[in-house]
Amino acid sequence: MKAMMYLEGKDSPVAVLDEIKIIEMNDNHRESPVRITFQSKQLSASKVMTELYRDAKMRLKLEDGRECTVLLQHSSLDMEGRAVGVLRVMGDIVNPVSA
Repeated sequence: MKAMMYLEGKDSPVAVLDEIKIIEMNDNHRESPVRITFQSKQLSASKVMTELYRDAKMRLKLEDGRECTVLLQHSSLDMEGRAVGVLRVMGDIVNPVSA
């Protein structure tokens, strides 16, 4: 599944994630048990360097229409030069109410 990540108040995505996986951690992670792992050819899709906004909550929109608030927990490069990492989901992954 693909997803796009947005900074608060921005209309254009700061990152386009080519492949994501949603993982729910065990009961030792009670406050925010859901993580999203990602792969991306280009983590910074705009002029914003996403890595510099680790403490900023961002909006993640999944290709199936669901949305959530995330923090960039970890990012690195794999052996093929793709950005890989983990997002911490703050709250729930929800379907936005259509108007």
